[in-house]
Amino acid sequence: MRIENIIEGIALKTVKGLTAQEIKTIGFDPDQPTDLFVNLKTDAAAAQANVERAIKNGAQVVLTQTELPLSIPQVVAQNVRNAFALSACNFYENPAKKLKIIAITGTNGKTTSTYIIKSILEKAGYKVGLIGTNQNMIGDKVVPAHLTTPDPMELQELLSKMQKSGCDYVVMEVSAHALYFNKVDGIQFECSIFTNLTQDHLDFFGNMQDYAQAKAQLFKKDKSKNCIFNVDDDFGHLFARFCNADRVISFGIDNPSDVFAVNIDVDLTQSQFFVNAFDDIAEFCFHIGGKYNVYNVLGSIACCHALNIDMSKIVEGVAAVTGVDGRYNTYKSPKGYQFVIDYAHTPDGLENLLSSVKELTPHRLIAVFGCGGNRDATKRPIMGEIAGKIADISILTSDNPRYENPMSIIDQIEKGTQKVTANYIKVENRQNAIEYASKIARDGDVIVIAGKGQEPYQEIKGVKHHFSDKEIVLDIIDRETSRQTLQVR
Repeated sequence: MRIENIIEGIALKTVKGLTAQEIKTIGFDPDQPTDLFVNLKTDAAAAQANVERAIKNGAQVVLTQTELPLSIPQVVAQNVRNAFALSACNFYENPAKKLKIIAITGTNGKTTSTYIIKSILEKAGYKVGLIGTNQNMIGDKVVPAHLTTPDPMELQELLSKMQKSGCDYVVMEVSAHALYFNKVDGIQFECSIFTNLTQDHLDFFGNMQDYAQAKAQLFKKDKSKNCIFNVDDDFGHLFARFCNADRVISFGIDNPSDVFAVNIDVDLTQSQFFVNAFDDIAEFCFHIGGKYNVYNVLGSIACCHALNIDMSKIVEGVAAVTGVDGRYNTYKSPKGYQFVIDYAHTPDGLENLLSSVKELTPHRLIAVFGCGGNRDATKRPIMGEIAGKIADISILTSDNPRYENPMSIIDQIEKGTQKVTANYIKVENRQNAIEYASKIARDGDVIVIAGKGQEPYQEIKGVKHHFSDKEIVLDIIDRETSRQTLQVR
């Protein structure tokens, strides 16, 4: 594609030395060969060093925010991250304009919501693409995911493949980081859903106000046609009040809203409830437990109602979701206790998870969890205190320690736990922690394993080692089943 077509519509400061170059590749890694190199460094010295490495690897043109003394042509943009996103859109011939795209943002609930909406739209007869934390999907075809929201070139390539394969809709998770770094610029969303906002990523954003401001970018009038907010969440209520989109829709349980649920009946494996969506009333059954998951269903219903999907298809689509990998997955031991595996890794996520399970647990609740390394450290004692207050026994263990000392992280969690209870133990090895929980569990108890969900690895010192909470749980259940079989014989 010619360079002038790639930079069409981008706000520029200046263009130097361009001829009619044909660009076959665009990249931002200076150590990878590419025709058009996008320099994301804004500091002059760092930018110069970055670009020189790219030129050595064959870069012919540089897209930058900082004008540099270069031997090759350069395009100087007002905002290089915005320019990167728009150039990726142009390079793939703007596939988003040929698709109806749904965005979901929030601290918790994004992944589950994408699967619910995909299921509903498929019941309505549409082909649907999915982009998110667990995996990307083109219809039924699974494409591995590396980031919650891919970088611009990968994102636009995915959208292009989805469009060419006949997808009508794409439902995608949009993270705060993606919004902050302009990854989804150039896309106008048919619907955007706000699930909630609670403490997370403060290592990057610094405070809740800046974190909220990043999320709020999705709900500008030029970004989303239909904006859908959980008004039981304080930030959602605030966003809904000030949103100037063409259509603003609210959902909730406790506060007045356009889409709301009543007569909620929840157990460990499912929930049943009635929903009123703009006076269109229907009964729903969702085959994943936890009251907080009712909110994910409500946001999905509000979205599909805005898309004029028939309520009967919405009911069918919700009922067809039998599980989302790593989200409130339940497993029963032959000894009579149960496991719940969930991705909950924030204070609010852990509190919602443990509170939901505690209400439904006839005996003891045993919590097994840790906190990730090189991430927001302020939430560690908070999560420790939450577990100490709700769980009968807390087992503090390792999550993804990354480059931190696992026991140092556990000690920080302990500062919160010991404020409210002495019923806890520290077990650094995560597998040993899960095994210990299974040994002390009795008939009727529930073991909640939180923090990693579907992740098939544990990241230690920059290396991802194979590790799966689910595999460990299934192995425990297999061994217990075998022992019971031998005893019967």
